[in-house]
Amino acid sequence: MIRAVLFDMYETLCTHYRSPLYFGAQIAEDCGVDRDLFLSLWRDGDRETARTLGHLTLARMLEDILPRCGLADPVRRAELIQLVWEKRIRCKTQCLHTLHPEILPMLHGLKARGMKLGVISNCYDEEARAIRAWAEGRCFDTLTLSCEEHLQKPDPAIFQRCMERLGVVPEECLYIGDGGSRELETARALGMEAAQAVWYFLPTEGYPSAPKEGFLQLGRPMDVVGVCTQK
Repeated sequence: MIRAVLFDMYETLCTHYRSPLYFGAQIAEDCGVDRDLFLSLWRDGDRETARTLGHLTLARMLEDILPRCGLADPVRRAELIQLVWEKRIRCKTQCLHTLHPEILPMLHGLKARGMKLGVISNCYDEEARAIRAWAEGRCFDTLTLSCEEHLQKPDPAIFQRCMERLGVVPEECLYIGDGGSRELETARALGMEAAQAVWYFLPTEGYPSAPKEGFLQLGRPMDVVGVCTQK
């Protein structure tokens, strides 16, 4: 019997691709630095992991990167870092409010059926701030965010931490995600039901997710309610 539904955040509850993007390329342009050099530093795997695990903030990362890109003036750097922080928050907030029209009815429908709801998201410090502001007063019982937990998907420990807070075991959980970070495979290996959210998928080059064989694919958010009803 399903008692809890655990959600991925990006490309599941919300999507980056229906609102303006503000990623590395846009930040490089705002800072007036060489795009290729900035992106090579911005996309460094060690920095990415450190940000996701909450060991490196956006501000500290930019303090390290921008001098390497030629921005030696500390006053100008501080101004740009503040600009980037504010624009990242605005972008993420807009992303979190540009939802598939069935997302909120789906969440309310699950809650009306007595489901416990949780979020497990790999995210950065500025994203966590936007996510918590968006989730306040909504239907979620817990948010398990990588930068706060110092754990990231697909580590089973972040799934287990979320379940502990909800007071459920894997066999009572349905996990819904777009399939990134091997989240569906981990959820299934732990004993959860796992289904792939495809309602935001775009058939365009560069979109980060694709349908995965072997997992139930849900084309509409309200399909989640149907799955829980059947179980």
